Amino acid sequence: MLASLFRFIVKIPPLTLQPRRFISQSRLPKTPSLPPSPSLESQVIFDAICINLRRRKWKFLQQVSPHLTGPLVRRVILCFRSSPQLALEFFNWTSQQQRFSVDLDTHMVLVHVLVSGRLFDEALCIMRKLMGDGAVPVLELLDSMARTRKRYNGCRDAYDALVRSCTQIGTGEDACLVIETLRARGVWVSIHACNNLLNHLLMSSPDAGAAFWNMYKEILAVGYVENVNTFNLVIYGLCRESKIQEAFSVLYRMLKGRIFPNIATFNILIDGCCRNDVVNLGYDLFKKIKLVSGNTIKPNVVTFNCLINGLCKAGKVEDGEKLMKDMLETKILPNVQTYASLVDGYGREGKPEEALRLLIEMLDYGIVPNIVVYNSLLNWLFKQGYVEEACFLLSDMKKVHASPDHYTYAILVNGYCRNGNVQEAIRYYIQSIKEKLLKDIIPYNSLISYLFKQGSIYEVKQLLGRMFGSGLTPDVVTYSIFIDRLFKNRNIDDALEVYDEMVKEGQWPNLITYNSIIHGFCRMELLDVALLVIEELRRTGMLLDVFTYNTMINGYLSNHRVDEAFHICHDMQRVGIAVNEVTCNIFMDYLCRIGCFEQAKDLLRIMLDRLFIPDHITYTILITAFSKNCSANEVIELHDYMVIRGVSPDDFTYKTIVSILILAEEAQPCPALI
Repeated sequence: MLASLFRFIVKIPPLTLQPRRFISQSRLPKTPSLPPSPSLESQVIFDAICINLRRRKWKFLQQVSPHLTGPLVRRVILCFRSSPQLALEFFNWTSQQQRFSVDLDTHMVLVHVLVSGRLFDEALCIMRKLMGDGAVPVLELLDSMARTRKRYNGCRDAYDALVRSCTQIGTGEDACLVIETLRARGVWVSIHACNNLLNHLLMSSPDAGAAFWNMYKEILAVGYVENVNTFNLVIYGLCRESKIQEAFSVLYRMLKGRIFPNIATFNILIDGCCRNDVVNLGYDLFKKIKLVSGNTIKPNVVTFNCLINGLCKAGKVEDGEKLMKDMLETKILPNVQTYASLVDGYGREGKPEEALRLLIEMLDYGIVPNIVVYNSLLNWLFKQGYVEEACFLLSDMKKVHASPDHYTYAILVNGYCRNGNVQEAIRYYIQSIKEKLLKDIIPYNSLISYLFKQGSIYEVKQLLGRMFGSGLTPDVVTYSIFIDRLFKNRNIDDALEVYDEMVKEGQWPNLITYNSIIHGFCRMELLDVALLVIEELRRTGMLLDVFTYNTMINGYLSNHRVDEAFHICHDMQRVGIAVNEVTCNIFMDYLCRIGCFEQAKDLLRIMLDRLFIPDHITYTILITAFSKNCSANEVIELHDYMVIRGVSPDDFTYKTIVSILILAEEAQPCPALI
């Protein structure tokens, strides 16, 4: 077994990025060379087409379709340069003619006409189809664009449009290639095209920061001058990397360079503050928008929504709702996103009645809740055990406002599993299959986890068969569930085999996986091996969480290795991870187990002094231990002390211990009457 343990430790995989695939490179029909000046016959056909096209007489045009040629079609398109929509209609008509194949140069002539006529979406659509369905290599398309621009006095903005179309189909490398090729030819795209590429690099992946910054530096190095949109992208990139101070310095640099920020600048900064847990800084900026902008910019609905969402995520939902009232006073109407943040915030805080109140308020204001609002509320209702209320909400959703999506079904399956009703979970799982809304593995993971807990191994195997049959494969959560269950069954060799298979299939283990493994080693009293895993994770740069440390603390205390437990606790705080209620409960349980009841009460006081509200687990640990070792009066006094200070009693513990002691005390005769 030791061999398999060390085999596991050295096989923790490094995090790597997978390269992207790009489009294939088949070609459209070759563009014929330009013919000499048009003959009399072709001039007559050209004039007839133009006259009848202006009147949209498509039946007549059908008669001349056998005479269509590439040069003729290009002449007609250019003739309608001032009517780009009509030129597009003619192009679409020619594309449908069976005897005529539209060449690449004709496509590009139309693109020039559309871009000149400001019909950018239509031009982008044509180029996307060429590079996507037509699989035209981007450099071939660029050459045709340059050729037709020179011959027919095309629009230079078409180059910007080509860069944008590359980013729209996700080929950032092609966009870079276009910019570099043009620059080598002495042609420069505008800063707008560069911004478009920067935006694509920034949004394409959470790990795309290096590519973004490299391109940004290159753009500056070759002489481009940043505009407000460039600065906005830089601020967003810094906020995403949690560099809030640097993001504010960019704002100051803008103001110093007299590049005036727009409302998007402030919205990005406020949202960045909220996402990086400095909501107060975001709120300060919110209050100074008019001052910083010289009274030229006012907050809009997006500004309010960013701040309200940040307040709700920070547990300040009441402040968020107050801000919504301020929003109404400034005559800015809240939208569905405003209410979605507040509903989710109240649900997160365990206040479903407040969330439902806001749902009704939305309807009173004529704002129809979308599926995001319903999904959020359903999720929190199930997590907090309000199953009946969740059922009523689902019924209301179906009748009036929104159809369930695949997230809804995932929430329903997980919610019913969480609350012990596997039959309903399976019913919604089957219904999601019938409605073709089973799009990911999340419902499978919920069912597998619950069935494992019930010991229903045969049903788990059946479910896995269905999962593979539907074309889905296990993800990191699926593997983590199996590893956790095998460790709980003390089957360490099989657990490590699953880990090996997981890595082999390219599913990189995350912290949840490793926490399951560490917890398994601790349960089997292999604490030194668990510590080796932690040290290896630190070496690879993976950040541990409070669950990891709590697991080790509990493992050491369970084996009476108190010094190591305190060392881990100090280490946790040293790296910036705060002790939580679970940490306190672990120490409190140990103190009670070794008979240190006064020290356990001292720890309770420390929790309350530090504004840790003990939970029902704290209550159960103390009441159970005191009932076995202390007098009834001491137990009742402890119960009263905790309840007065906001500790929620555990119903089962109260009914089976405290209520019985209270009744027994009340049944005793009064000493004065004896």
